[in-house]
Amino acid sequence: MENKLDSLIVCCGLFSYKESEKEILFPETNYNDFEDLFEKDPGIKILRQIFYPNFTNLIVSKNCHTNAHPGTCLFQHLRLTDVSRFNNLILVNEKEESLKFSIAKVDIFLFPETISDSFKEKMGIYAFHMNLTDENAGFETISSFIHRIRSFESNNRIRSGETDFTTIGFIQQKILSNGISLDLISNIMGNKLKVFTVINAANDIDDINKRLFDIGTAQHVAARSKEHSTKGSEELYLELIKSNSISIYSNWKALAIFDSFTVIGNELNNINTTWGTTYLLIYIHCLKMKFYLFHMNSEMSNISFFEKYAEKLRANFTKFINSNNLFALSFNILPNKIYHTIKNSLEINEEVEELEKKIIKINRIINEKSDKNLNKLIFLLALLGIVSVIFHSSEFIMKVFSVNEHYYPHIGLSIAGTVLLTVSAYFFLLRKRG
Repeated sequence: MENKLDSLIVCCGLFSYKESEKEILFPETNYNDFEDLFEKDPGIKILRQIFYPNFTNLIVSKNCHTNAHPGTCLFQHLRLTDVSRFNNLILVNEKEESLKFSIAKVDIFLFPETISDSFKEKMGIYAFHMNLTDENAGFETISSFIHRIRSFESNNRIRSGETDFTTIGFIQQKILSNGISLDLISNIMGNKLKVFTVINAANDIDDINKRLFDIGTAQHVAARSKEHSTKGSEELYLELIKSNSISIYSNWKALAIFDSFTVIGNELNNINTTWGTTYLLIYIHCLKMKFYLFHMNSEMSNISFFEKYAEKLRANFTKFINSNNLFALSFNILPNKIYHTIKNSLEINEEVEELEKKIIKINRIINEKSDKNLNKLIFLLALLGIVSVIFHSSEFIMKVFSVNEHYYPHIGLSIAGTVLLTVSAYFFLLRKRG
């Protein structure tokens, strides 16, 4: 019997925005505040019954976008109101089969954390939910589609109407506004989007681990041949399945790796709400932490920049970790299990530890530099003191011994200059030997 698949594919990426331009970039006529949906959709409303308040305060906005509640919260979750123009999209490539798909939702997450050298731009994440139009699409087609759609440097194009776009061009011009900067993508995201995938099968799935590995790593169809150089190794497969998979219930299994989170199961209930909303928020939160920490890591690699903004960077980092790096985020076991597995796959705890070590090392370098500068200042003041003493001593000697004033102040200056040069040469030789 044919195993019919129902799939949800969510691509996520990073952008930056200016707080002063938020209302222009995301006008109320185009975006709904996610909080408004709470009162209308019981499936969404239960989020506050699933998650702890310290998590929902970070990832669920509350009437932020309306003029009636200005400045009541820092985080905003917006949803594009009209996605009808995304109903008939085609992924095209001269050498490969065209794939038809649609975008069902576009979510925008506006976070308060700054993510630019000037501390004027803030961090945002976009997420667009896609469905393949071909109802008969199998695992290989889904894997190939993800492989092609998520890459910024491929020959694939997204055709909308009569116009073909690169993936990054489509995001810039259609998903977001041209006024939003995507310059940070190459520095923080690399060359591909993060992908959250849920596949619901009508029947039991043979060899679900292999399916998870193929979809999670988004292997191209050609890569599955034994001769292909990019085919995943058996060692990688075994390691990922052992350390990064989740299996709480018998009807599904999930795999979290660095660039993706994949769920495959059968008889999954309402994948668009349970997975595409509730558990997707966990993934978005983890991506936020990863993007921010990677940004901080890059900033702290520049010692001169860190020295200039040391106090602000340390304060921002401490505040971010205390607020976002939660030990648990739910009253229930499954959301916490998903959360820790995704965090592990993104190596968030390791990055926090490395950043803390880096801060200590850079602080030590800055303190040592400050100590050296202080020592130089003390040395200079000491020399000036010696010169002053010698100069005034020579004046005193000349007065006592009635030395001809013709020699004053030349004798004092000569003696002081000789001492100054001698001491300077001595310390120079010491520094050179050291």
